[in-house]
Amino acid sequence: MRLRIITAALALALVAGAGIAAAAVVVYKSNFSSRGEFRALQKFEGGKACRKFFRGRKSFGVEAKRGPLQCDFRTPVSGDSEEPDHEIQASATLLRSTKKGVRQEAYVGVALRADDSSRYELRVFPDARTWQLRRRPDGQGFPVEGTEASIGRVGKENTLKLRAFGDNVTAFVNEANVVPTLSDPDPGELNGRKTLVVAGNETSKKSPAVSSFGDVRIRLP
Repeated sequence: MRLRIITAALALALVAGAGIAAAAVVVYKSNFSSRGEFRALQKFEGGKACRKFFRGRKSFGVEAKRGPLQCDFRTPVSGDSEEPDHEIQASATLLRSTKKGVRQEAYVGVALRADDSSRYELRVFPDARTWQLRRRPDGQGFPVEGTEASIGRVGKENTLKLRAFGDNVTAFVNEANVVPTLSDPDPGELNGRKTLVVAGNETSKKSPAVSSFGDVRIRLP
């Protein structure tokens, strides 16, 4: 009888562990090791002043040729219903080819539930070691911003992760849970279904901000 109880308890523990492990399932993964993976990300917003380039079979490069400008590139993953539940993760680097006068206001980011007029967006400003969680259109509780000591400056890779499950939005920077859970009182206001990587330059200077992305992953609950 004791053996049966122990065995049952172990089985329940394994089932619980499997449930936790399956909480988010990877449905898309790319490290841009091939031209096909590079081409899979398509320009969404930004126009001709946004250029993508293939960085030696290891990352997806983005050049915002002037400021102020944001460059958006969509992944192949889009929601098939309203308010899709997605988590996007990307490794992002502000490259040293970005001139010093631009670095403080140059950023990298990821976005969910995106279209022309709506999105949740996590931005990281590497040189300033700051982050922002934004919503388009603006809503109650947004934007949220702060500093994070783990953010690597120019030339250093940072891992960004943004999750929108139901009404709740969560954000991580280098595994630091910078936004534990932010409940959106009106998530239905966002109609977008796309998942994006973004890079931009908030200055009014003509010098480009140059970034790269690698190890992009998208998960579903």
